[in-house]
Amino acid sequence: MRLLTKIILMAFMLPLFLACDGLDQPPIISQTPSALVSPPSSITLNGTDLEEVIVFNVSTADFGTETGVTYTVQMDRPGNDFASPVDLGSSTSTTIEVSAEELNRRAISKGIVPGETGPMEFRVRSVPTRNLSALLSEPVSISISTFADAEVLRNLFLVGEATARGWDNNNNNPPLFRDPENLDLYIYTGYFSTGGFKVLEVLGQWQPQYGTNDGSTISVNEGGGSDPDVFSVPSNGYYTFTFDLSTNSFSLEPLAAEATSFATVGIIGSGTAEGWDASTAMTALQFDAHIWNITATLSDGEMKFRANDAWDINWGSNTEISGKASQDGPNIPVSAGTYNIWFNSLDGRYILLEN
Repeated sequence: MRLLTKIILMAFMLPLFLACDGLDQPPIISQTPSALVSPPSSITLNGTDLEEVIVFNVSTADFGTETGVTYTVQMDRPGNDFASPVDLGSSTSTTIEVSAEELNRRAISKGIVPGETGPMEFRVRSVPTRNLSALLSEPVSISISTFADAEVLRNLFLVGEATARGWDNNNNNPPLFRDPENLDLYIYTGYFSTGGFKVLEVLGQWQPQYGTNDGSTISVNEGGGSDPDVFSVPSNGYYTFTFDLSTNSFSLEPLAAEATSFATVGIIGSGTAEGWDASTAMTALQFDAHIWNITATLSDGEMKFRANDAWDINWGSNTEISGKASQDGPNIPVSAGTYNIWFNSLDGRYILLEN
């Protein structure tokens, strides 16, 4: 009886299964990203008007459904495939204004020599308010003519019992290493003692002074206000301190393993006193043997860092003033002047502070 019931049920359901074959599949919703509208082939920045803005017009993105959209113009160097784009400006409308001064600074940080012209790639990133993926436009190449920005780059220095100079705020305190592309990002990998530390902008002055009041975001006393609390170090050891003023955030992460120490590290190159013939020795901190320092007068040219007066271990990069050098990297461009030069053999970061 049960078998007969099952057979009858299957006979009844069979037409329904067959009918399902004719059901329409869900339609594929087409989406169209925003794009730059009539982008210029070139942009000339002259620096005469600090309030000048560059206006980018973009088309409306179509997500196939009603949604609000935030449009962001992004830029990166050619050939980098937007691996590290910078956001120039955003808007919920299709008109995006970008500060000419900011565009100039970003173009220089991406490799265009101040006062010269070079290509940059631009694209539009469209982010919907609904739970949908962002859309990216195809890149567009625009030639940017930069101006020599007179703005002084912000330098930051460590102070506090957890650092090399203690609470002495004017004793050649080690600087944070500024990222060459995101000029608001600073990274310092090195030894810290148990205790606290802060970050200063000017040696010999207690303000501007940076710290944290909640353990996760950066607080600052520009002057006249209340000083923030310290960044805390839980125990002696090597850490990477990441300090990002563009997001007002920081982190202090233990270093997995200490790197090799070197007997000597020096600078060498056409821009140094000894040329390419010999290294000029740097001095390591007693507090941390991986942080090296020298005050040197350079001429227009190039330089590298190398260990033990030999070429087996050498570091180079293509960014002037600050950067992250790598083994056998390119020669570092340098301009004439006297600099307080710092190098970190743990991660290859360097910074030149003009005296």
